[in-house]
Amino acid sequence: MIIDTSLLTTMGVIFLFTLVASYLRSTRKDPCLASFEEYHVTLERADGKIVWGVLELEPTGLELIYRSSVQDEHHLETSYILYASEYGEIEAIFRFVDELSEENRQRRAKDIDRSLHPGPISRAMRSLRNFIGTASDSLSEMVGLLVGRAKKPAGRYITDTGESYLKKLGTNLLGAAGSAYDPLLEKHIGHKMVVEIMEGEEVHEHVGIFKNYSADFIEILDVQFPQKQCVEVGPEGCQGPDCLELEFQDGRMRVRNPGYQPVLLQSLKLDGEEEMLNVVVDGQEEVELFVEQRFQRAQLLIRVARTLDMVVPRTRCLIRHRAEEARKEILPELVFDMGYLLKPTQRIQVREKRLRQKLAANPNNALAAANLGGLLLQQRRYDEAEKWLIKALKMRRSLPDNGRRAIMQLRELRRKRDGESVLPRISVVVGHEVNGSSGRNGDGAGQGKPEAVSEG
Repeated sequence: MIIDTSLLTTMGVIFLFTLVASYLRSTRKDPCLASFEEYHVTLERADGKIVWGVLELEPTGLELIYRSSVQDEHHLETSYILYASEYGEIEAIFRFVDELSEENRQRRAKDIDRSLHPGPISRAMRSLRNFIGTASDSLSEMVGLLVGRAKKPAGRYITDTGESYLKKLGTNLLGAAGSAYDPLLEKHIGHKMVVEIMEGEEVHEHVGIFKNYSADFIEILDVQFPQKQCVEVGPEGCQGPDCLELEFQDGRMRVRNPGYQPVLLQSLKLDGEEEMLNVVVDGQEEVELFVEQRFQRAQLLIRVARTLDMVVPRTRCLIRHRAEEARKEILPELVFDMGYLLKPTQRIQVREKRLRQKLAANPNNALAAANLGGLLLQQRRYDEAEKWLIKALKMRRSLPDNGRRAIMQLRELRRKRDGESVLPRISVVVGHEVNGSSGRNGDGAGQGKPEAVSEG
């Protein structure tokens, strides 16, 4: 029996290359996801599904281990598995800093210090990885050249098919060893940055420390994120987070924020209809809302600023600006930024129509004017949005938060329209009253001389 030497040689070389490439792929984990491994995290999918558990990571995907079993309709669930091919369905992965145990806080601090202040060996390894990522095309060509040269003196040992397959294996080998290197992002690691993140049909800005990136993800630390929460409201008060205290009396809802972080009252749902509020309650302060219709149960949709770390797919976010030189009073306003809509939805169009109808019926409805301005800001219709926001601020004593939210929106509008990261301070003068919060919320009552809106 005659053995084809060229076939055996080709198979041997291919087998060796395959073993090396397979080993590298089987041990390589995404570095951004790896820094969240063994932490309790919250995974939010683009379809709105939210899952939380302790993250266990493998090169082929991740698994969230539940702290307690979940009884589904037909079976008992103890974990959730997401394959690497499904990473595109992730909207973001969150790690809440205030929920970490002392042990995990220390582990997080060491990881951050190691990443932002690497030693000589870590720097050398990262430089090598970046070099491989940058020169992968050239190195692939070099592998092909070496294979071609090896074939010339021993053409009878390597077949044409084997040569083609070896070139492909060489490319895969380099891809497994390196990662997508981006010199523009590399120089911003460790700096406080403004990140644009796509959330559903909206894009919002967030500020955090840019820790790392990979071919698929970006990792941001210490982000002040406006977490969505729903508070069940009844005549006796509210059931839900301890961040609010509610009291009802004669059609008035008094909302107090006992904490120190600002809370955004986004909207109030009564009998299936959602009424926009868009009111900011600062720490240790309270606002008063007027609820005309009686109700047994309602839902107050709020956003609470929480400090978290996040990993976001690169397809859903962009590192946009440096934030280290931005004025400190501007940064908290980015927590509750209006963002902008990727495309107007039917829900937004209905909301805009309803607000315009309210203003047609009562031009002195300050809350409707402020909400219409915010809605137009989201659609990047800046000139008209500015007109309504200024109109609302001229009636700021009729706004529940005395115009605090409208001022934030006006700053955001001018920042985005002018393309600046830092703006002059906007001051609003209301007679002799600067910080008062009394007045009605849009009935036009209690309004005297129009307030001046100035920029200083």
